[in-house]
Amino acid sequence: IENKRLFKKQIEQERYQREMELASQVQQLLIPEFLPSEKAFALSKIYKPHFNIGGDYLDYIRFDENRFAFCIADISGKGVGAALLMANFQAITQSLIFQYRDLETFVFALNQSVYRITKSDKYITLFVAEVDLNKKIMRYVNAGHYPPIIKSNGVVKRLESSCSFIGAFEKLPEIKEEQVSLSKDTMILCFTDGLTDLRNNQEEFFGDKALEDYVDKHDHLHPEEFNAGLMTEIDLFRGELDINDDIAVLTCKIF
Repeated sequence: IENKRLFKKQIEQERYQREMELASQVQQLLIPEFLPSEKAFALSKIYKPHFNIGGDYLDYIRFDENRFAFCIADISGKGVGAALLMANFQAITQSLIFQYRDLETFVFALNQSVYRITKSDKYITLFVAEVDLNKKIMRYVNAGHYPPIIKSNGVVKRLESSCSFIGAFEKLPEIKEEQVSLSKDTMILCFTDGLTDLRNNQEEFFGDKALEDYVDKHDHLHPEEFNAGLMTEIDLFRGELDINDDIAVLTCKIF
C-alpha cells in the first residue's frame, strides 16, 4: 500500500512538472523575442516571470509605417491557468485591435471577449497605447493597470487609469481614451507591480519614487541601455534575495 501511495505521488509530481513546462513554453512563445528599433522610435523589454511561469504579458502591433501600438498586462493568477488565459488574451487582442478605429471601442470589445471566457473568475489589468508618429501624439487607455511613467518636454508624469480591469465586469463603465503630445525624445516606461513591490533585505520596497527618479535621470538613453541600467538597479537593490513576483517592463522612446 505504501509503495502504491509513493508511486501515485510520483506520477502526480511528474504530471505537474510537465504542466509547468508546457505553461512556460506557451509563455515564451507569446512574449515577443525582438522589438523594433528604428530611426523614429524604439522599444525594449525586461521579462522576469516568477518560477519561469507568470501572468505578465506585453506586446507590440504595427499598423503601418507611422502608426503602432504597444501594451502591457497583468493576468491574475499563476501557472497553467494564467498561461492559457494569456494565450487567449493575445489572440483576442491581436484580432480586435485591427477591427476598431479607436481604443475605447477596442477595450470595450476586448473586455466582453475576456468576460465570456473567465466569467469574472480572473481579471486582467491592461495599459494599451497607440502612437502616431506623423501627428506626434499617443492615445491610450489604462484599464486598472499600474500607471506608466512618461517624460516629455522635461516633465515626468503618470498615465493614470481611465477604466476598470478587463474581465471583471460584463460591461466596462466609463472607458475613456486619453491623449498626450509627444515632444522630441519622449520616454515611456510601462511595468507591472512586481517591480515596485520588489523588496530588499531591509523589507523596503523598490517603489514609485525610485522609478520616477530613474526615468528623469536616464531618459536620454536608448531603450536597450535604459533597461539594462534599470536591471542593474533592480539587482543592486534586491541583493541576494530572489525576485518574489513577476516583473515585466516595456520601454518606448520616441526620437
